[in-house]
Amino acid sequence: MPKSLISVGQLIDHSWDAYRTRFSELMTISGWLILTAVFYALALAFYPSASTLEAGSVLTVMESFGVIFFLVTTMVIAPIMSFWIYTSLTRALSMHFAGRKPNPKKAMMQGKKAFLPALLTSAMVMLMMLLAIVIGFGPAVILATIGSLAGVGSLVLISNILLLAGIFVAVFLTAKWMVYYILAPLITIIDGDKGKVALKKSRALIEGRFWAVLIRIVIPKLVFIIFGVFAMVMAGYIGSVLIDASGGINLDLQLRITTLTQTIIPIVIAAFINPLIVISDVLLLRSLNE
Repeated sequence: MPKSLISVGQLIDHSWDAYRTRFSELMTISGWLILTAVFYALALAFYPSASTLEAGSVLTVMESFGVIFFLVTTMVIAPIMSFWIYTSLTRALSMHFAGRKPNPKKAMMQGKKAFLPALLTSAMVMLMMLLAIVIGFGPAVILATIGSLAGVGSLVLISNILLLAGIFVAVFLTAKWMVYYILAPLITIIDGDKGKVALKKSRALIEGRFWAVLIRIVIPKLVFIIFGVFAMVMAGYIGSVLIDASGGINLDLQLRITTLTQTIIPIVIAAFINPLIVISDVLLLRSLNE
């Protein structure tokens, strides 16, 4: 007889227990996220001042470097680093729940190997979300196009009605499939199942327990994120007090420091919160498998 699904309270408690037990190993991995904060700090150090941007002046070589490096960090480095940390944390937690002490270096090597397969599975999940939107809005768009080209007003009117219905269909399918396939990347990292196999396995585990799984996915993350937001607000408040206290600095420098603080603090907080979020998902997957 299968065990009952792990409760929300157990998910939060057990996640915290694993976090405390393996804090050093997990932060050795998650702490790499702070490297992106260093890159942002470097980019913002050379970023053009607010007055330069408002005046529309020609940027210097170093200011151009700051802008380009900021964009590269945002669009390339940060996403790659974040996903690698996710796969590595998952591998480290697999070691922990298998009764072995996680080896951060080994976990990051395994996370590197799982990076592309997990990325492919994640892309397929996103394609499923896109398919839900196409199914919802596709008929209305096609009918509206035909009506416009043929000059038939009644078809355009019907397409507007279909559009309203399509909104509900798209929202329903997107929410449903997001829950069904949300554990697929995790399955790829832990079990090695890729692509369609991981998606099918995720759906098979969750089907029939949609609301139970949805609650267990959302609530622990909300608890951890609220804790992180509280820490971020407190750190931001202390930072703003210190900045306001230094009234002697010019406005451009003050704005630069404020932007730097607002960019770096969330990254540092995320480095501490990410392991908790991954732990809760791994625990949920283990419970579903049982």
